[in-house]
Amino acid sequence: MNRFHFVHTAGLRLNQPFEGIGRVPSEILEVLADATAAAWRELVDTCIEKRVEFLVVAGGLEAPGDGLAGRLSLSAGLKQLAEHGVQCFLSLGPDDANATEFLSANLGDAITVFPGDRPETVLVERRDRVIAAVCGQSSSEDGEVDYRSFFAEAPEDVVRIGVVPGTTADLERGLADGGPRASYWALGDAPEASRSGFSPWIVESGSLQGRSPAAGERGAHGAMLVEVESGRVLAVDQIAVDRVRFAEIAITPRFATDDALLCHQIMDELNRLRATHSGRALLVDIVFAASDRHPVPPFSSEQTAEILERLRNDTRKWDPFVWCADLRVVNAQPDDPIGDDLAQAIVQESRALLANPLQRSYYFARRFEPLMKRWTSELDTDDAERLIADATSLALQSAGASMTDGE
Repeated sequence: MNRFHFVHTAGLRLNQPFEGIGRVPSEILEVLADATAAAWRELVDTCIEKRVEFLVVAGGLEAPGDGLAGRLSLSAGLKQLAEHGVQCFLSLGPDDANATEFLSANLGDAITVFPGDRPETVLVERRDRVIAAVCGQSSSEDGEVDYRSFFAEAPEDVVRIGVVPGTTADLERGLADGGPRASYWALGDAPEASRSGFSPWIVESGSLQGRSPAAGERGAHGAMLVEVESGRVLAVDQIAVDRVRFAEIAITPRFATDDALLCHQIMDELNRLRATHSGRALLVDIVFAASDRHPVPPFSSEQTAEILERLRNDTRKWDPFVWCADLRVVNAQPDDPIGDDLAQAIVQESRALLANPLQRSYYFARRFEPLMKRWTSELDTDDAERLIADATSLALQSAGASMTDGE
């Protein structure tokens, strides 16, 4: 069996600062200052440890205004990968043009930087045998990517990896009238990871490190580890390499009139969150989720500040750190007919999936992926994909009917 792995990442931006965290102690600032570079170093070490054949970077090498420190860290990691035989392919995004000269001067032929005016195909060989065709194009001044010309020089019997710094929507527009056969599209320019489809896989790896409390920046971040066997992509798994995570906990306060008991309830949730994200520092927003059944009295700014200060003192010695960044109350929507909190959450998620094709595809891809791994060893891949498509269609029909009945 011709089996190997490669890694897909994007959104490195090694010198981009964190945003929306307010004032934090100096010891936390020190961790934040090195967090993204540390994530990059861990990704490099992981590629070497897992003996991946190559790394593809789909844009986001630099943030606007990035300085020399970020480029030196990026260059050192790419050089280390090259020394261990890991080929590196870079598709530059709109903000990465200034990095080209520096990378070329310091790394030369150790990396491949795709041109911006056309797609370029590179054949990856192992023991004198071609195992993959990697084709990419960087951003151009007019922003156009020639998707239809991808893989013009690629053999038919190898896995084909397309690398572009755009989004799934960009790819879909570019291939609206048909295009080349691909096994995997490595995309960038998205803070949050997403995956859709199996033939081909269309993957946005998300950013290497979350840097703000925005919804797409919360939770685990890193890169995608892709498993290939016999010319087919079998599995795509996230490698979490981030050192700091943004998180949000929603609490229905049981002791809203007693600050000490309320802090005790929050501390229980923080301990659960800490266990879930073991080994990661956390920047946490606390949301008091009020409802008709569980109303929350208004909190004054002074009371909010006192609760945050007490929580910060109680977590000060935790390692890695947990910093309570914000506390706010979210009131219930009075016109929502659903009173049960769990039922409401389920219906809200169903509505979101029905309204968002990309998130819906990602949702079902994640849940059917274990079946896909098993079935590809027992069935023809096309048959397995048809079964997955049928199951997805039935699930959507059932969800839509349930939503209609419920309303």
